[in-house]
Amino acid sequence: MEELTAALASSFEVSNDPNKTSAPHPRYSQYKQKASKSDQETRRKQLLEIQKNRRYDFMNLVRNLTDNDWSKSDGGLSKDNTQEEEMETETELKKPGRFYKDQLMLSEWLVEVPNDFASEWITVLCPVAKRCLVVASRSTTKAYTKSGYCITSFPSHLPGGNRKGHYRDSTILDCLYNEATKTFYILDLMCWNGHTVYDSETEFRFYWLYEKLQEFPELSQASKINPYIFVGLPSFRCTQEDIASAVNAATFEIDGVLFFHKRTHYTFGSTPLVVWLKPYMLEEILGIAVSEGQKSHKPAGYTNYANHMKQVEEDRLRFEKEKQMRLQSGASRGGRGRGRGGSRGGKHQRNKAMDTSQHGENGQGAGNNMEASDLNINHEVQRATEIQFSSTQESIEISNVMEEHSLQAKS
Repeated sequence: MEELTAALASSFEVSNDPNKTSAPHPRYSQYKQKASKSDQETRRKQLLEIQKNRRYDFMNLVRNLTDNDWSKSDGGLSKDNTQEEEMETETELKKPGRFYKDQLMLSEWLVEVPNDFASEWITVLCPVAKRCLVVASRSTTKAYTKSGYCITSFPSHLPGGNRKGHYRDSTILDCLYNEATKTFYILDLMCWNGHTVYDSETEFRFYWLYEKLQEFPELSQASKINPYIFVGLPSFRCTQEDIASAVNAATFEIDGVLFFHKRTHYTFGSTPLVVWLKPYMLEEILGIAVSEGQKSHKPAGYTNYANHMKQVEEDRLRFEKEKQMRLQSGASRGGRGRGRGGSRGGKHQRNKAMDTSQHGENGQGAGNNMEASDLNINHEVQRATEIQFSSTQESIEISNVMEEHSLQAKS
């Protein structure tokens, strides 16, 4: 009976993404898996093999993103590769989202340190900032959150990002946005000047990004045409010496450390080929000592991973309970939205709860941050639109009254 229980425990999984950074670190969860068949290293090998045979229409995806035209989107998979979608496997490459949602490659926790960590992986330090998708096309540049909301629109020196460039130029970047310093830290490159590199390996994407930034030094300088500066994040080898040197010499506050497999293409959603650790986790997981200055995000009362992750899970459950109570309260009021005499409820409450539920210490940051403030921006825009519409209506009524008096005077 005990053997049967152990076998069921090792094979049963509720989620296909056991190591997502939105959940506690699996190494320190109270429930310990035994002989799991979907360990991180196995899934890495499966994904690397799948991407070799995958055929995807990335040019069509780029047209959708740059033209904001999703009417002809067909999923991007070629007809001779439909077998991949029909296979019932634990590991698969996900499709991108629609309307700027789910367009980013996300990380998992680093659970198992690979044997080829030093030779086949690249380290990138991530500052404290919001993850976003930057699309420069049609003479403007726009930044979108992971959930597809537009943060801001502005001109830039990116190809396709201002009126002085060619109208059909386009650039797509994976960035971290620091609002306080008005800086976009470029994490990865997917398209530059109309040339897509989604299906290129990490080493080439990083190299090409470095070369292009050298050709456009004006991107790092704030100006009228380039109000936000763009800075490329440096990459390092995954050796203890290089990681320790980079972390302790960093001039910015580190939110976390990303590790990219050199051979992975740019994929969508969480993947074991990109893994993530907080600075204060490096010593326990990789044996790398970190200066106290880079442990500012270390929670108060932190002792070890086991106790900390248990507290994170309790906080998450408490927040979920409070969210359900708010949803029930909104539903009892009718959820009429924001009409005259009504209150914000219904869909707005659900969306806001979904975005705010990702905040807090859940091991997230540049790896998987959600931005609740984006909804506030949209609400302000909506309110301004309502005020402008009301003013327009009043102007029309006044104009009609004046015209009527004029006709009476003439008669």
